[in-house]
Amino acid sequence: MLSRNYVTSLFVAVVLLAAPSIAFAASATKIGFVDVQQIMADAPQAAAASATLKKEFGSREQALKAQRDAIQQDEAKLKRNAAVMSAASKTAAEQALRKKVGAFNQAMSSFSHAFSAKRTQLLQGLQKKIYDAVVKVAKNGGYDLVLTGGVAYASKRVDLTSQVLAELKKNP
Repeated sequence: MLSRNYVTSLFVAVVLLAAPSIAFAASATKIGFVDVQQIMADAPQAAAASATLKKEFGSREQALKAQRDAIQQDEAKLKRNAAVMSAASKTAAEQALRKKVGAFNQAMSSFSHAFSAKRTQLLQGLQKKIYDAVVKVAKNGGYDLVLTGGVAYASKRVDLTSQVLAELKKNP
């Protein structure tokens, strides 16, 4: 059987080893929350990214819409006149329409690829700026942990969103 002194010594050793973790748990952990969706909606950098996309791709998008509308008009015209067209005329019109649709699909694919690449590039830059602003606010406020998503509730006391937005507005 174990001696009483051995058990007492073992208990004291366990308590001494656990003391630092107990002290850590007892210290106040400062936690904050940032609503990234609100930041993406309200940050000046997000508006600038949107304006850049519109400036760079707006005219191509309008041209594609006009091309799509022209194809739709040609389809309607072909359907409307198909009964009175000769077989050769109908075949030629169908081939011309297929050619236009193919060119439109290719142009649309090229546009979508270029737009997605540019949007991804801009979003990565924006996410980096948001991250840097969150880190700066957290460090300045002495926060140990800042959550950005998957939070069911966060009180105004821990919500750092307005502070992060202010930081982003200072450094566009």
